[in-house]
Amino acid sequence: MANIKSAKKRVRIGERNRKMNRFYKSSIKTLVKKYRTNIKTFESNRTSETYEVLQTLISKIYSRIDKAAKKKVFHLRKAARQKSRISSVLKKVGKP
Repeated sequence: MANIKSAKKRVRIGERNRKMNRFYKSSIKTLVKKYRTNIKTFESNRTSETYEVLQTLISKIYSRIDKAAKKKVFHLRKAARQKSRISSVLKKVGKP
């Protein structure tokens, strides 16, 4: 444990940042899991409603990834790579 006041403050700040980083990472993982399950339902039931759900999920995922990259949780290239992989899955499936 740190003895100096500024070192104690840095420990508190680091803990706060770690919690926020975990929040962003876990929320992105959760949204991607929802997206993948909706892709499977879209493949079995190709309707415009399920496609719209996928579009809204993509926009939420993109937003969350961009915010994480802005706050330096992810590197900019990693964020771009994740967004590219997500969009390529939808391109493979195609429109209804």
